[in-house]
Amino acid sequence: MNTITIVVLAVFVFSQWSTTAAVTTYSTEKPKTPAVAQLLRNDYVYDNSGQFSLNYQVDDGTSQTREGTLVLNDEGDDYVLIQKGSYSYISPEGIKVTVTYTADKEGFKIVESSNDVPARV
Repeated sequence: MNTITIVVLAVFVFSQWSTTAAVTTYSTEKPKTPAVAQLLRNDYVYDNSGQFSLNYQVDDGTSQTREGTLVLNDEGDDYVLIQKGSYSYISPEGIKVTVTYTADKEGFKIVESSNDVPARV
């Protein structure tokens, strides 16, 4: 390479670097501290076999109810835990979203949902 090509290339690289460096700015604002949600209700009951019932509610609109029940498996020689329940939360747009579901040997299935939550995941 000749000297002129190297000089032109160096000027081009420097001009690209200096333009990029001049445009880069950083925010001086401190990040917002997230609000701490308060637990309003927390009921959890379970037995020695693993069956349970859960119900909680938070002051930000989040809630969940869930029940786990043991049922005999297809072979009849053991038990499997199936679950059913629902959960709710407030979307960033301020809309309450509620999903009711089951979870069993067929997998997780949404039974009912509000506000365009897909029925199949």
